[in-house]
Amino acid sequence: DCSCIIAGQLPATAQVAGQQGEYLARLLSQNYEFCPDGDTTKPPMADPSREKTLSEKISSFAIGADDIAAPFQFLNLGILAYTGGGSALAQLQLTPSEQSKLKGKGKIGFGLWRSVYLSKQISWRNRVLVFFDWTKTQVFGRD
Repeated sequence: DCSCIIAGQLPATAQVAGQQGEYLARLLSQNYEFCPDGDTTKPPMADPSREKTLSEKISSFAIGADDIAAPFQFLNLGILAYTGGGSALAQLQLTPSEQSKLKGKGKIGFGLWRSVYLSKQISWRNRVLVFFDWTKTQVFGRD
């Protein structure tokens, strides 16, 4: 359950909310039973008639329980902040360890921010439109 954090607080960001939403959607689509027997303190229970995926088998082995859902785990992907005037702050998490962070500020941070922003666009059409909009603004200025 995403509402019950056992160890440590998570940052109040959209990144956390998005990952929690994906986690909850996965549990709902796989027919996990929430509040089994009307008890809200129990974790979501798996549907016994459904075949488990490999990742579910691995997490079941790791937590030592076959019938409950694996707990939510937050994966920090980094922080990006546009500060205006062609500069930004960027801290990208390359691997789960704390030592492997790519940091940038100013023009370098702005380049990182733009590259991540473009890569997160849903389609190539959107990427091209955003890129041309940035180019048009650079050449002709804002409206």
